[in-house]
Amino acid sequence: MDKKLKETKSYYYDHYFSNDTAKSIEDRVFEKLQVKPKKQGLGKKVFYFISVAVILIGLLIGSAFTSPTIANVLAQIPVLNGLFEKGSDSSLVGSIVDELQDEGYKVGGASLHVRTKTIGVEIDGSESYYKEVKEEVKRKAINLLEAKGVDAYKVDITLHKEPVDPESEMTTDQIKQMEAYQEQSQQLQKAILEKMEKEGYEILSANVRINDIERFIPLEIPITETRIDEMKAIARDLAEETELGDFKIKVYKIDPEKQKAEQRWMPVISAMGQGLIGMEELKVEGFAYSFYPSPLTFSIRTSIEADQKDAKELAAEIEKEARQFIESDEVKENVKDDEYVINIYSKDEKILNH
Repeated sequence: MDKKLKETKSYYYDHYFSNDTAKSIEDRVFEKLQVKPKKQGLGKKVFYFISVAVILIGLLIGSAFTSPTIANVLAQIPVLNGLFEKGSDSSLVGSIVDELQDEGYKVGGASLHVRTKTIGVEIDGSESYYKEVKEEVKRKAINLLEAKGVDAYKVDITLHKEPVDPESEMTTDQIKQMEAYQEQSQQLQKAILEKMEKEGYEILSANVRINDIERFIPLEIPITETRIDEMKAIARDLAEETELGDFKIKVYKIDPEKQKAEQRWMPVISAMGQGLIGMEELKVEGFAYSFYPSPLTFSIRTSIEADQKDAKELAAEIEKEARQFIESDEVKENVKDDEYVINIYSKDEKILNH
């Protein structure tokens, strides 16, 4: 995500949004996943699977493009387990890029747009090459998705274009202002961290944002630090010295243990989000999770009407898919004995599974 942020024109997003700040947001939603291609000749991506059945995916998926029999065998493997990659954030689009490149196609990248359930595949090369392979690549990508059991996604093939450098469309004055904002932000951030540490306060980060949109100081502190008012006062005093106007100051309490748990869970969460949304029959439209407050809570949004006859049945099926995956031996090391809750919502935001 950070690489993509650099391509935006907005100074706010280009220079001040960070993963540190994002971790303060309680609900995470799969919005857009971008994948860059691997370089040819570096060897195939290594997949870590536990069960022999799942290992078969790597051996047989190429044949699944054309073999209904193999596709039927693969269909017996739970979809979410098939998407899971131990030791990494599972990437559906990443596997598609790898497979297409292994087939010899010049793929420049791929993206997953959850809201529209669209997987975009970019083709490298000339216009004539793009026209020649476009339909073939689309067909193979669709076949691969179906073999993996995620048939809700549409596939869009485009010609890869190099991103435009945001600064190339900015005036000299705009660039100077952007650089000035960045320097002011860094100086204030440094002053806050040094002052806090000197006076014995526990602080994890202070990613100051100064731009045309806002003046904001997010203070991330461990849950063991209780002197919030004093810390905000220090930050406010230092901000006033800049004479840059009023600053909004907000404190985010971070639990290191929950951060570690989140890292463990991420491959599982990634596979769940992409898989549940990708199964047409489940009618899942959105997926989010939160470690704050405990326990870990999954919020699954559907297109199901609360009053339709099979609403409870569909919700039960969604919950069954999720729980079977979370409780499978394959992901035991990731989830350990952590408690979790699954909430499944109807189109009109009514909980269907409680």
